[in-house]
Amino acid sequence: MPAVVRGGRRQAPSQPQGRGGAAAGKSGGSSGKSSGRSRGKASASAGKPRLLGAVPMTAETTGWLAVLLIGGLLAAVLLTGHRAEALGRAMLGFADDRMAAVGVKLEDVRLVGVSDQASPDIKKALAFHRDQPFTFLDLNQVQRDVENVGWVKSATIRRQFPGTLIVSVVERPRLAVWQYQGRDQVIDDTGQIIPEAVASKFPDLPLIVGEGANETASDIIELLRARPQLMQRVFALQRVDTRRWNILLKNGTLIKLPAVNQDQAMTRLDALIAQQRVLDQGLAEIDLLDPNALVVVPLEPRNASTAKPAAPSA
Repeated sequence: MPAVVRGGRRQAPSQPQGRGGAAAGKSGGSSGKSSGRSRGKASASAGKPRLLGAVPMTAETTGWLAVLLIGGLLAAVLLTGHRAEALGRAMLGFADDRMAAVGVKLEDVRLVGVSDQASPDIKKALAFHRDQPFTFLDLNQVQRDVENVGWVKSATIRRQFPGTLIVSVVERPRLAVWQYQGRDQVIDDTGQIIPEAVASKFPDLPLIVGEGANETASDIIELLRARPQLMQRVFALQRVDTRRWNILLKNGTLIKLPAVNQDQAMTRLDALIAQQRVLDQGLAEIDLLDPNALVVVPLEPRNASTAKPAAPSA
Protein backbone atom coordinates (compact mmCIF):
# COMPACT_ATOMS: atom_id res chain seq x y z
CA MET A 1 0.00 0.00 0.00
CA PRO A 2 1.41 3.39 -0.89
CA ALA A 3 2.44 5.68 1.95
CA VAL A 4 0.51 8.96 2.53
CA VAL A 5 2.15 12.13 3.78
CA ARG A 6 -0.27 14.72 5.34
CA GLY A 7 -0.47 17.73 3.10
CA GLY A 8 1.73 16.19 0.38
CA ARG A 9 1.46 13.92 -2.65
CA ARG A 10 1.45 10.15 -2.63
CA GLN A 11 4.91 8.63 -2.54
CA ALA A 12 5.77 5.89 -5.01
CA PRO A 13 6.89 2.61 -3.34
CA SER A 14 10.59 1.91 -3.41
CA GLN A 15 11.62 -0.31 -6.33
CA PRO A 16 14.51 -2.74 -6.46
CA GLN A 17 17.63 -1.79 -8.40
CA GLY A 18 18.39 -3.07 -11.83
CA ARG A 19 15.64 -3.66 -14.24
CA GLY A 20 13.22 -2.46 -11.61
CA GLY A 21 15.28 0.74 -11.30
CA ALA A 22 15.15 1.28 -15.00
CA ALA A 23 11.45 0.74 -14.93
CA ALA A 24 11.25 3.19 -12.11
CA GLY A 25 13.28 5.68 -14.14
CA LYS A 26 10.96 5.34 -17.08
CA SER A 27 8.03 5.58 -14.79
CA GLY A 28 9.56 8.66 -13.15
CA GLY A 29 10.07 10.21 -16.55
CA SER A 30 6.49 9.64 -17.53
CA SER A 31 5.39 10.85 -14.11
CA GLY A 32 7.45 14.03 -14.60
CA LYS A 33 5.83 14.57 -17.95
CA SER A 34 2.42 13.97 -16.38
CA SER A 35 3.04 16.39 -13.50
CA GLY A 36 4.37 18.96 -15.95
CA ARG A 37 1.17 18.67 -17.95
CA SER A 38 -0.83 19.03 -14.70
CA ARG A 39 1.07 22.15 -13.73
CA GLY A 40 0.54 23.54 -17.22
CA LYS A 41 -3.17 22.91 -16.99
CA ALA A 42 -3.31 24.52 -13.52
CA SER A 43 -1.45 27.61 -14.70
CA ALA A 44 -3.64 27.79 -17.78
CA SER A 45 -6.80 27.54 -15.67
CA ALA A 46 -5.54 30.36 -13.43
CA GLY A 47 -5.82 32.77 -16.33
CA LYS A 48 -9.44 31.78 -17.10
CA PRO A 49 -12.44 33.34 -15.28
CA ARG A 50 -13.79 31.34 -12.39
CA LEU A 51 -17.17 29.73 -12.70
CA LEU A 52 -20.26 30.22 -10.59
CA GLY A 53 -22.30 27.22 -11.55
CA ALA A 54 -22.10 27.34 -15.31
CA VAL A 55 -21.90 31.17 -15.65
CA PRO A 56 -18.43 32.69 -16.08
CA MET A 57 -17.92 35.61 -13.59
CA THR A 58 -16.60 38.19 -16.01
CA ALA A 59 -16.71 41.97 -15.31
CA GLU A 60 -19.78 42.23 -17.54
CA THR A 61 -21.56 39.46 -15.61
CA THR A 62 -20.72 41.09 -12.28
CA GLY A 63 -22.18 44.38 -13.49
CA TRP A 64 -25.43 42.76 -14.54
CA LEU A 65 -25.73 41.00 -11.20
CA ALA A 66 -25.29 44.32 -9.40
CA VAL A 67 -28.03 45.86 -11.55
CA LEU A 68 -30.37 42.96 -10.81
CA LEU A 69 -29.63 43.16 -7.09
CA ILE A 70 -30.35 46.90 -6.93
CA GLY A 71 -33.53 46.43 -8.97
CA GLY A 72 -34.67 43.71 -6.60
CA LEU A 73 -34.12 45.92 -3.57
CA LEU A 74 -36.06 48.78 -5.15
CA ALA A 75 -38.90 46.45 -6.02
CA ALA A 76 -38.97 45.16 -2.46
CA VAL A 77 -39.22 48.69 -1.08
CA LEU A 78 -42.01 49.59 -3.50
CA LEU A 79 -43.95 46.40 -2.87
CA THR A 80 -43.71 46.69 0.90
CA GLY A 81 -45.17 50.21 0.85
CA HIS A 82 -42.64 51.69 3.31
CA ARG A 83 -43.31 48.90 5.76
CA ALA A 84 -39.66 48.97 6.79
CA GLU A 85 -40.08 52.57 7.92
CA ALA A 86 -43.25 51.70 9.80
CA LEU A 87 -41.49 48.72 11.35
CA GLY A 88 -38.64 51.00 12.47
CA ARG A 89 -41.09 53.39 14.10
CA ALA A 90 -42.82 50.54 15.82
CA MET A 91 -39.51 49.24 17.15
CA LEU A 92 -38.60 52.68 18.49
CA GLY A 93 -42.01 53.00 20.10
CA PHE A 94 -41.62 49.61 21.73
CA ALA A 95 -38.14 50.53 23.01
CA ASP A 96 -39.46 53.85 24.32
CA ASP A 97 -42.27 52.09 26.16
CA ARG A 98 -39.79 49.66 27.69
CA MET A 99 -37.62 52.58 28.87
CA ALA A 100 -40.69 54.28 30.32
CA ALA A 101 -41.56 51.06 32.15
CA VAL A 102 -38.24 51.20 34.01
CA GLY A 103 -38.64 54.85 34.98
CA VAL A 104 -37.35 56.96 32.04
CA LYS A 105 -40.42 59.16 31.60
CA LEU A 106 -41.17 62.80 30.86
CA GLU A 107 -41.53 64.49 34.24
CA ASP A 108 -41.10 68.19 33.45
CA VAL A 109 -40.98 70.65 30.53
CA ARG A 110 -38.85 73.74 31.15
CA LEU A 111 -39.38 76.82 28.97
CA VAL A 112 -36.44 79.19 28.56
CA GLY A 113 -36.71 82.67 27.02
CA VAL A 114 -40.50 82.56 26.85
CA SER A 115 -42.57 85.63 27.74
CA ASP A 116 -45.82 85.54 29.67
CA GLN A 117 -47.72 86.47 26.49
CA ALA A 118 -46.23 83.64 24.43
CA SER A 119 -46.18 80.93 27.08
CA PRO A 120 -49.80 79.65 26.69
CA ASP A 121 -49.49 79.23 22.91
CA ILE A 122 -46.12 77.46 23.14
CA LYS A 123 -47.40 75.09 25.82
CA LYS A 124 -50.40 74.33 23.64
CA ALA A 125 -48.11 73.45 20.74
CA LEU A 126 -46.07 71.04 22.89
CA ALA A 127 -49.12 69.00 23.96
CA PHE A 128 -47.16 66.65 26.23
CA HIS A 129 -48.48 64.64 29.14
CA ARG A 130 -46.79 63.54 32.31
CA ASP A 131 -45.13 60.09 32.26
CA GLN A 132 -44.92 60.18 28.46
CA PRO A 133 -42.09 58.00 27.03
CA PHE A 134 -39.01 60.19 26.93
CA THR A 135 -35.93 58.44 25.57
CA PHE A 136 -36.77 58.35 21.87
CA LEU A 137 -38.90 61.51 21.74
CA ASP A 138 -38.53 63.13 18.29
CA LEU A 139 -36.78 66.39 19.15
CA ASN A 140 -36.82 67.61 15.53
CA GLN A 141 -40.60 67.34 15.43
CA VAL A 142 -40.88 69.14 18.75
CA GLN A 143 -38.71 71.94 17.37
CA ARG A 144 -40.90 72.24 14.27
CA ASP A 145 -44.05 72.39 16.40
CA VAL A 146 -42.63 75.18 18.57
CA GLU A 147 -41.32 77.20 15.62
CA ASN A 148 -44.77 77.06 14.01
CA VAL A 149 -46.04 79.29 16.82
CA GLY A 150 -46.20 82.91 15.66
CA TRP A 151 -44.35 84.27 18.68
CA VAL A 152 -41.29 82.12 17.99
CA LYS A 153 -38.34 83.07 15.81
CA SER A 154 -36.26 79.97 16.62
CA ALA A 155 -36.21 77.14 19.15
CA THR A 156 -33.71 74.65 20.57
CA ILE A 157 -34.87 71.42 22.20
CA ARG A 158 -32.77 69.15 24.41
CA ARG A 159 -33.22 66.36 26.91
CA GLN A 160 -31.98 66.49 30.47
CA PHE A 161 -32.09 63.06 32.05
CA PRO A 162 -33.75 61.52 33.88
CA GLY A 163 -36.95 63.23 32.67
CA THR A 164 -36.75 66.94 31.83
CA LEU A 165 -37.28 68.46 28.38
CA ILE A 166 -35.74 71.94 27.98
CA VAL A 167 -37.30 74.19 25.33
CA SER A 168 -35.18 77.30 24.66
CA VAL A 169 -36.95 79.93 22.57
CA VAL A 170 -35.95 83.15 20.81
CA GLU A 171 -39.11 85.16 20.36
CA ARG A 172 -39.86 87.48 17.45
CA PRO A 173 -39.47 91.08 18.67
CA ARG A 174 -42.71 93.05 18.78
CA LEU A 175 -42.09 96.20 16.73
CA ALA A 176 -45.41 97.99 16.31
CA VAL A 177 -49.18 97.76 16.01
CA TRP A 178 -50.20 97.95 12.37
CA GLN A 179 -53.60 99.47 11.64
CA TYR A 180 -54.91 98.62 8.19
CA GLN A 181 -58.36 97.91 6.73
CA GLY A 182 -60.00 98.22 10.11
CA ARG A 183 -57.73 95.73 11.85
CA ASP A 184 -55.00 96.25 14.44
CA GLN A 185 -52.25 93.61 14.34
CA VAL A 186 -48.89 93.26 16.05
CA ILE A 187 -45.91 92.96 13.69
CA ASP A 188 -42.29 91.94 14.27
CA ASP A 189 -39.13 93.71 13.12
CA THR A 190 -39.45 92.22 9.62
CA GLY A 191 -43.03 93.41 9.19
CA GLN A 192 -44.54 89.94 9.64
CA ILE A 193 -47.78 89.66 11.60
CA ILE A 194 -47.73 87.78 14.90
CA PRO A 195 -51.19 86.18 14.70
CA GLU A 196 -51.44 85.16 18.36
CA ALA A 197 -50.66 88.67 19.65
CA VAL A 198 -53.64 90.80 20.69
CA ALA A 199 -52.91 94.42 19.76
CA SER A 200 -54.85 95.91 22.68
CA LYS A 201 -52.42 94.25 25.09
CA PHE A 202 -49.48 96.27 23.65
CA PRO A 203 -50.43 99.92 24.20
CA ASP A 204 -46.77 100.98 24.42
CA LEU A 205 -45.93 99.86 20.88
CA PRO A 206 -45.86 102.54 18.15
CA LEU A 207 -48.97 102.72 16.01
CA ILE A 208 -48.36 102.58 12.26
CA VAL A 209 -51.12 103.15 9.73
CA GLY A 210 -51.65 102.53 6.04
CA GLU A 211 -50.92 100.17 3.17
CA GLY A 212 -47.35 98.88 3.20
CA ALA A 213 -46.61 100.50 6.56
CA ASN A 214 -45.58 97.16 8.02
CA GLU A 215 -42.91 96.61 5.35
CA THR A 216 -40.90 99.78 6.07
CA ALA A 217 -41.80 100.54 9.68
CA SER A 218 -38.47 99.40 11.11
CA ASP A 219 -36.54 102.24 9.43
CA ILE A 220 -38.69 105.13 10.68
CA ILE A 221 -39.07 103.58 14.15
CA GLU A 222 -35.30 103.23 14.42
CA LEU A 223 -34.93 106.95 13.64
CA LEU A 224 -37.50 107.86 16.28
CA ARG A 225 -36.03 105.60 18.95
CA ALA A 226 -32.78 107.49 18.53
CA ARG A 227 -34.81 110.58 19.59
CA PRO A 228 -36.61 109.47 22.77
CA GLN A 229 -38.02 112.93 23.58
CA LEU A 230 -39.66 113.14 20.16
CA MET A 231 -40.80 109.53 20.39
CA GLN A 232 -42.75 110.32 23.55
CA ARG A 233 -44.76 112.91 21.62
CA VAL A 234 -45.68 110.58 18.73
CA PHE A 235 -49.29 109.44 18.43
CA ALA A 236 -49.02 107.52 15.13
CA LEU A 237 -46.92 107.04 12.00
CA GLN A 238 -48.86 107.21 8.74
CA ARG A 239 -47.65 105.69 5.48
CA VAL A 240 -48.64 107.90 2.54
CA ASP A 241 -49.04 106.41 -0.95
CA THR A 242 -46.70 103.56 0.11
CA ARG A 243 -43.85 106.07 -0.44
CA ARG A 244 -43.29 108.29 2.56
CA TRP A 245 -44.20 108.93 6.21
CA ASN A 246 -46.23 111.45 8.16
CA ILE A 247 -45.55 111.74 11.90
CA LEU A 248 -48.68 112.63 13.86
CA LEU A 249 -47.95 114.04 17.31
CA LYS A 250 -50.20 113.82 20.36
CA ASN A 251 -50.80 117.60 20.29
CA GLY A 252 -52.18 117.39 16.75
CA THR A 253 -49.07 118.56 14.86
CA LEU A 254 -48.41 116.75 11.56
CA ILE A 255 -44.79 116.39 10.40
CA LYS A 256 -44.37 115.53 6.73
CA LEU A 257 -41.24 113.60 5.80
CA PRO A 258 -39.93 113.16 2.23
CA ALA A 259 -39.89 109.84 0.39
CA VAL A 260 -36.07 109.86 0.23
CA ASN A 261 -33.40 111.06 2.63
CA GLN A 262 -35.77 110.95 5.57
CA ASP A 263 -32.80 110.71 7.94
CA GLN A 264 -31.59 114.10 6.70
CA ALA A 265 -35.09 115.52 7.16
CA MET A 266 -35.06 114.23 10.74
CA THR A 267 -31.74 115.98 11.32
CA ARG A 268 -33.33 119.25 10.11
CA LEU A 269 -36.20 118.66 12.51
CA ASP A 270 -33.73 118.16 15.38
CA ALA A 271 -32.25 121.59 14.68
CA LEU A 272 -35.71 123.22 14.51
CA ILE A 273 -36.68 121.65 17.83
CA ALA A 274 -33.47 122.75 19.53
CA GLN A 275 -33.27 126.27 18.06
CA GLN A 276 -36.89 127.32 17.52
CA ARG A 277 -38.88 124.93 19.71
CA VAL A 278 -41.20 124.26 16.78
CA LEU A 279 -43.05 121.52 18.60
CA ASP A 280 -44.23 124.04 21.21
CA GLN A 281 -45.37 126.71 18.75
CA GLY A 282 -48.89 125.41 18.19
CA LEU A 283 -48.30 124.38 14.57
CA ALA A 284 -50.71 122.32 12.55
CA GLU A 285 -48.05 121.15 10.06
CA ILE A 286 -44.28 121.08 9.70
CA ASP A 287 -43.55 120.34 6.06
CA LEU A 288 -40.05 118.93 5.43
CA LEU A 289 -40.73 117.61 1.93
CA ASP A 290 -38.47 120.18 0.25
CA PRO A 291 -34.89 119.96 1.56
CA ASN A 292 -34.32 123.60 0.60
CA ALA A 293 -37.44 125.08 2.17
CA LEU A 294 -39.46 124.86 5.38
CA VAL A 295 -43.24 125.20 5.29
CA VAL A 296 -45.20 125.52 8.55
CA VAL A 297 -48.95 125.86 9.04
CA PRO A 298 -50.16 127.31 12.36
CA LEU A 299 -53.19 126.00 14.15
CA GLU A 300 -56.26 128.17 13.93
CA PRO A 301 -56.57 130.23 17.14
CA ARG A 302 -59.97 128.79 18.07
CA ASN A 303 -58.66 125.24 17.79
CA ALA A 304 -55.22 125.72 19.29
CA SER A 305 -56.32 125.20 22.89
CA THR A 306 -58.38 122.09 22.11
CA ALA A 307 -56.17 120.46 19.50
CA LYS A 308 -56.30 116.66 19.49
CA PRO A 309 -54.74 114.22 17.05
CA ALA A 310 -57.14 113.18 14.34
CA ALA A 311 -57.62 109.50 13.82
CA PRO A 312 -55.31 108.56 10.93
CA SER A 313 -56.95 106.91 7.95
CA ALA A 314 -55.71 103.54 6.77
